[in-house]
Amino acid sequence: MFRGLGLVATTALVVGNMIGSGIYVIPSSLADTAGPLGLVAWAINAAGYLCLTAVFADLGGAYPVSGGLQAFARRAFGDLVGLEVGFLYWLCAVIGNAAFLTAFVGYLAVLWPAAGDPWTAFVVSQALLWALTLTNALGVRAGGAVQVITVICKLAPLVVLSVALWPLASTANLEPFAPRGWGSLLPAVSLVSWLFVGMESVTVPAEEIVGAGRTIRKSVYIGFLMTSAIYLLVLGSLGLAVPAELLAKSASPLADVAAYHFGPTAATLVTIGALVSVAGILNGWVLVTSRMAHATARDGLGPRALARLHPRFGTPTRALVLTAVLSGALVGLYFSGTTLEIYNFIALLSTATALVAIGVACAAELVLLRREPDRFSPQQRRRAPWTATVGLAVVALMIAGSGATIVALTAGCLLLPLPYYFLALRRRPASPAP
Repeated sequence: MFRGLGLVATTALVVGNMIGSGIYVIPSSLADTAGPLGLVAWAINAAGYLCLTAVFADLGGAYPVSGGLQAFARRAFGDLVGLEVGFLYWLCAVIGNAAFLTAFVGYLAVLWPAAGDPWTAFVVSQALLWALTLTNALGVRAGGAVQVITVICKLAPLVVLSVALWPLASTANLEPFAPRGWGSLLPAVSLVSWLFVGMESVTVPAEEIVGAGRTIRKSVYIGFLMTSAIYLLVLGSLGLAVPAELLAKSASPLADVAAYHFGPTAATLVTIGALVSVAGILNGWVLVTSRMAHATARDGLGPRALARLHPRFGTPTRALVLTAVLSGALVGLYFSGTTLEIYNFIALLSTATALVAIGVACAAELVLLRREPDRFSPQQRRRAPWTATVGLAVVALMIAGSGATIVALTAGCLLLPLPYYFLALRRRPASPAP
């Protein structure tokens, strides 16, 4: 593969794969689920994901190979676990892409009401998905350039709206602080965790990153801190300046807030920012999803066809097409409920499958620290057991809060790769762990 992603592009990948549809939609779900108590859920997630950021900075620096979580899990636990993690993270991204498309048409309907029609929404989402798939098929630099541009464009409206709301802040909007009781904190934690998934994704295309180990370590921390600051600014300004009941049940809460306080022009600008933001995160996850499928297949854990690269562009075009087809098919959920209901369900399921893979990566670090200590610096060897252990606990907390249905579906997803492993994979030798 061609190494074309530098520090700016990889940081944009981290920020772009975290800040996307969630910050434009989750404030509504959070207000409905927990009210102002959602700010506590944000703080819990920020602290927990700081530990997870350290885990992936360590692992990405020590093992800068494509596949990221799958490669770490396989090195620590063998082929079966590597296959499970690769499949779950790929599935997370496939499902997540459908959530991004759902959010895109939800905001597009603010500017173009016809987009609220399920058939129109389906066609528009397919057009966006396949346009970005083609962009990423043309090479990693093309996808990286789109990511940098969209990150710059998506941050501006978030910052401007948040700053404009601060003069309207009133602690009265924080009352009642826990309208549904403190028991709503756990579900709120699971909802907010969707905002933070994506920090680890930069480890997946490692072999296309210039100076991979060093660049990954820097970009993971820089991207996480930038994203956390933006989330605090946005959620804090909304919580203090907007009553929770105004946010609840809205498919485009930030646009509605802008219209309520500043008029239709402000709502239009926020909506455009939301559309750019969602397109940007979808672009980043299209890149990551295809690379995970490619790396898993290249390591002998998936169909060999997915390991092939385009002879001219050096991109995994077959993996790109497969993931686009599946994400596009999931958009058919438009016809089964309201936009917000569909988004919440897809977001929780995508987050849960990702968190299982992330949790295994934490356990992998604990194993690799003992087995291959020379891969880690003395400082990492002292700190990593703590951050990895806390990371595991945080992952368990977040999954538990997603509800019995999501937990059951995630458990079912764990069973899906088993027939392939026992019927096909065990009959052929896998490639050695990198």
